[in-house]
Amino acid sequence: MSNCNIPEYPYSRPRVVASKCLEFEAVRYNGSVINCPTVRALIPFVDFITVCPEVEIGLGVPRDTIRIVLVDGKKRLIQPKTETDLTESMDKFTDKFLEDLPDVDGFIFKSGSPTIGIRKIKIYSASDNGSVIEYGSGFFADKFVQKYADYPLEEDDRLRNNIIRHHFLTKLFVFSDLRNVNGSGSFEKLERFHKYNRYLFRLYDRDLAVKMDQLLENKSSLGSDKIMTEYGKLIPQVFSRSPGSKEFIDIANELLLSVASSLNEVEEQYLEQVIKKYADNRMACDALLEMLKLYVMRFSDSKEEYSRLFFPYPEELKNESEPDRDRDFWANFPISTKPD
Repeated sequence: MSNCNIPEYPYSRPRVVASKCLEFEAVRYNGSVINCPTVRALIPFVDFITVCPEVEIGLGVPRDTIRIVLVDGKKRLIQPKTETDLTESMDKFTDKFLEDLPDVDGFIFKSGSPTIGIRKIKIYSASDNGSVIEYGSGFFADKFVQKYADYPLEEDDRLRNNIIRHHFLTKLFVFSDLRNVNGSGSFEKLERFHKYNRYLFRLYDRDLAVKMDQLLENKSSLGSDKIMTEYGKLIPQVFSRSPGSKEFIDIANELLLSVASSLNEVEEQYLEQVIKKYADNRMACDALLEMLKLYVMRFSDSKEEYSRLFFPYPEELKNESEPDRDRDFWANFPISTKPD
């Protein structure tokens, strides 16, 4: 951001709990380590707390597989080959891990794992030759889903989707920044945090963002401590869903309105055309944001308020927009000169 005149809000270092098999250690049941591009990219920017619940309760590497089984209406964690019931030891470890866990900002767990997977984990009718009767969260992960439901909480496979990844990283750095603001106890730092995130929040939920504006204006009547507490409750609500095209169009039109008095007729018409092109799905979101960024740099008197809208997380964490940009697609499909 050093070559941009939009003021920077410095990034804090998020604390993230991650599956140990994702890029860190070969502790998968088959002795492998799993490739996770998002975890690998985050290592320079994040303090990771890694865990492999199965290894922590004494299972070796490699090891026989385990599964969740419904027994008399209750979920049990069973290792079919050895007929070992691991339920109590896993519950005890999970409870202790949660008790000792410091304040954290997000989670990246291994998809498909019967212990640490979050979504669509198979639950069987019997430990051996049983059928899948329902789906749920892993035995370890389920308690995190319950306690940290509002936090950035994702699986490695889902983070391969660019939209999910962007939403996760945006939310992660907001949660980390707010944790640091709350730790300082400074109302002035909260005001600065909100100022630099103002249009990011308006993108995600305009009504809640307005409510946050109003909350910060009531320092004299509510007191700073009360405001900081109530403000913290609103952040998870703001990020309860990812914005769609309508929200991006709304924020673009709001920006256009705010700078219209500084534009000549050609500039205003061009920005209107850009917004319409995005609305018609003939322009990508990233291209729209780059154009809006240019107008803010040139014409806005409130550049700080757009900071995290354009830079929600470090630029180094952005995925390549065109991984195959320089690939020679024609080389593999030469025009045949032979007759049919």
